[in-house]
Amino acid sequence: MSRKIISAIFIPIGFALLLTTMRHALPFQNEKTGPYVNSLGVTLPPDAAPPEEQEMVYFIVDNTYMEWFRTVYKSSQAMHLIAEPLMRVNHHFDLVPAAATSWEVSEDGLVWTFHLRPDQVFSDGAPLTAHDYVYTFRRGADPENAYDLEWYYRPLKNWADVVARKKPPAAIGVEAIDDLTLRFTTEEPVPYFPYLIFYSWVSPRRAIEKYGDAWSTRPETFVSSGPFTLTEWKKSDRMVLSLNRTYKGPARPFLERLIYNLYVVAAQPPVLPAYESNEIDFTGLSSQAEVDRIVSDPDMKDQLNQYTEFSTYYLTMDTYNSIFKDVRIRKAFAHAIDRGALCRSALKHFGVPAYAMLPPGFPAEAEVELAPLQKYDPDLARKYLAEAGYPDGKGFPTTELWLRNEGTVNRTAGEALQAMIKSVLNIQLGLRNIETKVFMDALNSHRITLAMVPYEYDYLDPSNLLGLWLSNGRHAWKNETFEALVLRANAFTGSREERISMYKEAEHILVDDVGGIFLWHPRVNQVWRPYLISHTLQPNRFGQRFWRQDKLQDLSTTIYIRKDNGRGQPSPSLFSRLISWF
Repeated sequence: MSRKIISAIFIPIGFALLLTTMRHALPFQNEKTGPYVNSLGVTLPPDAAPPEEQEMVYFIVDNTYMEWFRTVYKSSQAMHLIAEPLMRVNHHFDLVPAAATSWEVSEDGLVWTFHLRPDQVFSDGAPLTAHDYVYTFRRGADPENAYDLEWYYRPLKNWADVVARKKPPAAIGVEAIDDLTLRFTTEEPVPYFPYLIFYSWVSPRRAIEKYGDAWSTRPETFVSSGPFTLTEWKKSDRMVLSLNRTYKGPARPFLERLIYNLYVVAAQPPVLPAYESNEIDFTGLSSQAEVDRIVSDPDMKDQLNQYTEFSTYYLTMDTYNSIFKDVRIRKAFAHAIDRGALCRSALKHFGVPAYAMLPPGFPAEAEVELAPLQKYDPDLARKYLAEAGYPDGKGFPTTELWLRNEGTVNRTAGEALQAMIKSVLNIQLGLRNIETKVFMDALNSHRITLAMVPYEYDYLDPSNLLGLWLSNGRHAWKNETFEALVLRANAFTGSREERISMYKEAEHILVDDVGGIFLWHPRVNQVWRPYLISHTLQPNRFGQRFWRQDKLQDLSTTIYIRKDNGRGQPSPSLFSRLISWF
């Protein structure tokens, strides 16, 4: 049979097959073009895909429970969507109402009253009231529960005594005035209390009493109060959250489902290949090679997003009993470190230079103003060292730089610091990577001469990151003026502007007195699909564009899938193969 006859027979068949493939690959095309209404009754934006396409897929670690006040360190990050907190934080880092519509503080700054939204219910139909939050916080303080984040709530009255079994759980400073009025009492004025207490995801008492801790691990025993509920959990495989159709709160999502591919930390999944093959919608990047790969790909480079984490790596020194009690030596070390070079080489893509404790975008940060105090200046570094009695490093005692169980990238950064100190100051530091518990025990007991250590924020207030430097903490450094400023600001109930100015003055002292030598702020690298639309993915008022999940961003409740998103369509390679046959 001739080639022409073959073509005459098969080309029409081939195009028919191609059209059939395309038709089945676009299953959601119909006469309706939007706007659509989802199963919660929410009208989707005009450019949104239909509800059956409103699902988002990505990887998360498979942990044990889904209840905040049972465990934080062994819980799934998805728990932030299945329980209603008192308030949430939006991508501008402002507090927005959730279960509570408003709140106020007493004149003495000790009593905070929250007014709850009426008609809220759990997914089992039971009303959600102030009494449920009282139960929740008592559960957190109860030593029988052995809650692993109990230390976080110690500003609450009697909390520490309850944890220590000196008082019963009912003694903590949380009470229901009526069904819709919740009152907290603190040990002392805590002006940042709302930012502290937005970690308040409610626990369902009836489910816990009936099923125990396992209530949150199976769809058939699960009770939700948040915008989503658990509908599937196959361990080490997949978890599905679906819209909670009983939800009446303000965070009403566009998405129908969140699908999480689960993995264990010991077996990291191939996340970037999964993203490249269109299996997931979002992922973080964990290596310089992965980031380089995305940057060099013309089709994917625009999907890369980078932002500074609210975390700081720094050097801490024993200023009580070691050679570092001389501020001139601390300044010599600070000026000997080229942070820019460090972030261009060892920390490429994963670090930005740090010259202060508070990272860019964090409340009260002033890094640009403070940068000159610890800037890289080899001549000034050598001058300070000579004035301290160690010209060209001569006679400097043997000193080790400790790292806290760091991985390859940060070990390399430690080695770079070692090389910089040798190059500029002619001081040869030893380098030891120490197991975490041994490191932290030595740090907290002030038995480390010099160490590189990170700290990540717990809540969005400068009291968190600067309070770490109070003398009752883990650092062997004390400055009376710094101490007084931070303690005063921590309890100051006047204007926010005046309080922020106290923290700025305190951080200036910290940096200038070299309480720590600030090195870098970690940079996060992520890729997400252009068809994922939300105002929370646009730059906030600090100029940051990020994906911080749902603890610190109203992400999954505001995001939607744009129509014409390319999901389910034949890949270019499929078209190429079909056409090549003819």
